[in-house]
Amino acid sequence: MHSRTTTTIEDPKNPGHVKTFTFDSAYWSHDGFQKDKDGVLISADPTSKFASQRDVFHDIGRGILDSAWQGYNATLLAYGQTGAGKSYSMVGFGADKGVIPSVCEELFEAIEKQDCLEIYGFFIRDLLSRTKKPGGLKVREDQNMGFYVEGLTSVPCENYAQIEKLMEQGTRIRTTASTNMNASSSRSHMVTTIQFKQVFPDRALTKQSSINLVDLAGSERQKSSGSEGDRLREGSRVNLSLTNLGNVISALADAALRKKVLHIPYRDSVLTKLLQSALGGNSRTTLIAAISPADICYEETLSTLRYAERSGNKAVVNTCTLSRESRAENDKLLLRFYGWSKEISDKHASFTNLDGKVTVTPYSKCKVVVNGVPITTRTKLHHLDRIILGSSSAYLYVGFPSERSSEDLSRFDYDFFQLERAAVEGVSVDKLGAVSSGDGQADPSVLAVFQDYIKLRPLVAEANQMSEELKKGLEMELKVKNLASSDSRGYDLQKEVMVKVTNQRTHEVWIWSKAKFINRKFLMEELYQRFLEGEDSCVAQEDDPFWDPVEVIHLGSAHIWLQSLAYCMQFEDQVEFLNSDGLEEAVLHIHITPCSPTGRAHSEEEVVIDPLELLGKRIDFQIHIVRCLGIKWLKEAARRGIQMGYRIYDLPITLYTKPVWKTVNPQIEETVQFAAFSASQEFLNYLQTNALIVDLWGLQGTLLISFAWCTAEINQICTQQASCDKEFAKALKVFYQSMNLARAQFLRVRQHKPPEDDQMLRPFIHQQSQMLKDFGDLLESSLWKLKNDIALIVKKKREYLLRIKQ
Repeated sequence: MHSRTTTTIEDPKNPGHVKTFTFDSAYWSHDGFQKDKDGVLISADPTSKFASQRDVFHDIGRGILDSAWQGYNATLLAYGQTGAGKSYSMVGFGADKGVIPSVCEELFEAIEKQDCLEIYGFFIRDLLSRTKKPGGLKVREDQNMGFYVEGLTSVPCENYAQIEKLMEQGTRIRTTASTNMNASSSRSHMVTTIQFKQVFPDRALTKQSSINLVDLAGSERQKSSGSEGDRLREGSRVNLSLTNLGNVISALADAALRKKVLHIPYRDSVLTKLLQSALGGNSRTTLIAAISPADICYEETLSTLRYAERSGNKAVVNTCTLSRESRAENDKLLLRFYGWSKEISDKHASFTNLDGKVTVTPYSKCKVVVNGVPITTRTKLHHLDRIILGSSSAYLYVGFPSERSSEDLSRFDYDFFQLERAAVEGVSVDKLGAVSSGDGQADPSVLAVFQDYIKLRPLVAEANQMSEELKKGLEMELKVKNLASSDSRGYDLQKEVMVKVTNQRTHEVWIWSKAKFINRKFLMEELYQRFLEGEDSCVAQEDDPFWDPVEVIHLGSAHIWLQSLAYCMQFEDQVEFLNSDGLEEAVLHIHITPCSPTGRAHSEEEVVIDPLELLGKRIDFQIHIVRCLGIKWLKEAARRGIQMGYRIYDLPITLYTKPVWKTVNPQIEETVQFAAFSASQEFLNYLQTNALIVDLWGLQGTLLISFAWCTAEINQICTQQASCDKEFAKALKVFYQSMNLARAQFLRVRQHKPPEDDQMLRPFIHQQSQMLKDFGDLLESSLWKLKNDIALIVKKKREYLLRIKQ
């Protein structure tokens, strides 16, 4: 700590690298204290900078009380890593009472009731109830009440002693779990709500206020806290909840500064839902950021201070005098603003009013969108047209008074613009197939994909802006995977949002999942923050969030229905490769021909009328990939390549053609023959109801797989598989013959009866012993041979499977 309003930290790995943060108040409680006779920590001497619990309450708690007495809802949030002292500041320990009991003590004469709950991993638990409901309590929404917790206990209190007892119960029941940072770490957010009324009979006035005291869960990183197993999953949920809270506070701060805020994300987490009335409207909010002076906690401390700065700096609306640090930060923000303002040029578009007709004309290559459609020429505007200049500056055109009516303009909000842009881009609820044809109800999974698309659009725009400012040369485009794709039976594939990333310089392409993009965007923001702070933003390639190794790209699929094979009829056609959007990527020329085991094509006389005629018979057919025409992937960049792959029925491997490079219309000419030795009913049903799916893959300096199967190798593998089956059958046949011999010997032994003459008994016993020995030897040798044969077959089979996996 540098002063009572600033906090300074130094990087232990980089001495001399100092950062200073400015807040309304800054307190030191690490040392410089002693205990008085009551066990309360106080300053050791007048020169000590130690701040006691009473000092914190005097500066912060009384302000909360004053706000409540004036009729405002007041909120106090405690944020920081585990072990930094959040719960100590809020609840206290022993004789050192925290803010919550001190506030209650001051208010006990006027308190009407008190609520206490915890939010743990997005489940809500009533801390004043002795029973624990499985799955937690439910958050409901009411038109008048807003968000509320159904079934939450509200306990009337007549004095502070009752409140103190309830506080002890809630703190004792609260979910805790040991981590490396704190043996009694609170792994949940605890929300204590104090509600009270002030009645003024002479003025017929009642003031009702709520004080929300929130002890947030620890914000530490997994590596520092040693979190494992369930703690790791908790950490991700806890940090997501804290991030959502920060987003809400940031948006409210922007609104307080009279900035245009299109959306405040209260609904993104349980915590922000419940605090909606406490944070917005007639509410005053205070944030306590608890940090540790330990050098091993530097990263967490820096993160906490940035979080507090993000929330706190902007909340000081009426401050006129700027500190040196604030002016420096303001300069950085101005530079950032001017950099992003390039999205709207000085001469971006012209608006002309001529004879009562208003038109808009873009300048040069400036981006102008009208009603979701990009324009390049003069366009006439009509009443309530939506205009977007650059990437994110949205306007609503209101026509002349004669054009206006009593329409509701409130529907043209942020979501309306985003939905319109998405619809023009080919993504809408209808196109996603959100309404099933059966009961007419919306499909929740498809609606979730649509919501993901709407939420990610502005994030992708921000990532593109950062890429442009950092001169990375990447362009990111939001896509829906499997938007128009289906499986081998024609059913829609599961859809998900993805981001297509293109390097404008090298023409390399990547496909990022939603999770990967969000993770990369956080890393991009860290790199961009270093750039804004004037630090070195150059990183090694493997650490660059804008870089990835090249990968193969799925370009599209072609569906070839196999029904003709069930009737022994030849199929020959040109089939389109369609991408996820249902657009043509290339054309495939393919033959599927029924044939004899030797490869002779069937004649027309061999066509069957009923597929059941083939049941139990051998079916042979050839798949011949002739050529691929008009490959757009290769038209865009000549250095690229393509490869095709397909699987049929229960074949354990995917078959790939040889890679082709730099040829837009390549001649493939690859043929593979398949055989079903005894056609089952299941196989015949497969031929009649399924399609052969051929996938087209784009290559960028690497093959599709490390070892591509060529036609000869595929035939060799199929031969090896058939050979294994033949050898196994042969081994069983030999064993069966041996068992027949053993059975004959056994019967001879049974029929060999002893002679009546005693003198012949000895030779009989000798002969019988020899017969039993021969029988045993034959049985043992037969079993040994079968065991060896099976071992050799299994070995070959393993080698075959291992080769497939490679």
